[in-house]
Amino acid sequence: MPKVKKINEKKLKLVLPPSSRVPIETTDNMFTHHVIMLCCGKRGSGKSTFICNYLRMLKSEQKADRILVVSPTILSNGALLQSLNIESEDCFDPDDPDVISKLTNIIDEERDDYVNDLKKQERFDRFKKVSQNETIPVHELDPYCMIEFSDEMGNLIRPKTKYGHRPCIHLFMDDCQSSRIFRDRKFQNLCVRHRHMGQIKLDKKNKEMAGALGVSIYLAIQNLKATGGGCPRAIRNNATQMILVGKSKDEQELKDIYGSVSGEINYDDFINGYEYATAEPYNSFVIDLHPKKNHPSRFRKNMNEFILPK
Repeated sequence: MPKVKKINEKKLKLVLPPSSRVPIETTDNMFTHHVIMLCCGKRGSGKSTFICNYLRMLKSEQKADRILVVSPTILSNGALLQSLNIESEDCFDPDDPDVISKLTNIIDEERDDYVNDLKKQERFDRFKKVSQNETIPVHELDPYCMIEFSDEMGNLIRPKTKYGHRPCIHLFMDDCQSSRIFRDRKFQNLCVRHRHMGQIKLDKKNKEMAGALGVSIYLAIQNLKATGGGCPRAIRNNATQMILVGKSKDEQELKDIYGSVSGEINYDDFINGYEYATAEPYNSFVIDLHPKKNHPSRFRKNMNEFILPK
């Protein structure tokens, strides 16, 4: 450790601004969201299965309201669409030159619906307050509000948001590595800005109108680095989880993967965890680069077994 001399002036101390990010709250053993999850493994190793299972876990917590899929083969996989309740209009071709704008538009539409629902709740609260004022005659109340906010019996019913909470949006990309979208700088920009997509205009009177919806991104890839089809560095550097599915026979590929996470973990822990987790076929070595404070390790075998470093 180098020698230092501190300057005792308060004005020179860096002060972190309050975060405007609104994270998705998940249960203790799930990941911190929003995520960029890279799931790497050879063909047939179970990459898509891991991601689909994780999305299924999120759906059980009501934290996956809309799942968008970019894949050239997704429409032929009816079982996946059915298991996650994905609508066909939420599936996109990675070679479509307009795919990024289509995805962005959906996120913005979900944002707009959410903001409109919040504003409707504000109108309801104001109308309810006025309607409970006994000095105001009933005939002076806004009849349109009476119709909008009353049930068949005339009882006032507070409107709900579309999902009952801030929308949780996820983007699953499968079999896209050699497609046009991986060469599109707009896609890299989407990954870099994923937490800030669907920005909400700040309203100091309503705490819900702050931050952005954000989108979590899941990429199933066969190679971390490959000529003409590798995963761009901008995406690798922003990954929050690295999932290695199955055993790799490519020693250089394993070194490339470690090189992408070496700033976070040491090599011995990486290799020991990898060898243990992938000893059996179709199992996964999970590296969580942003673990929750209560997690005993950033390594797991699949989702249900923490690997404790020596």
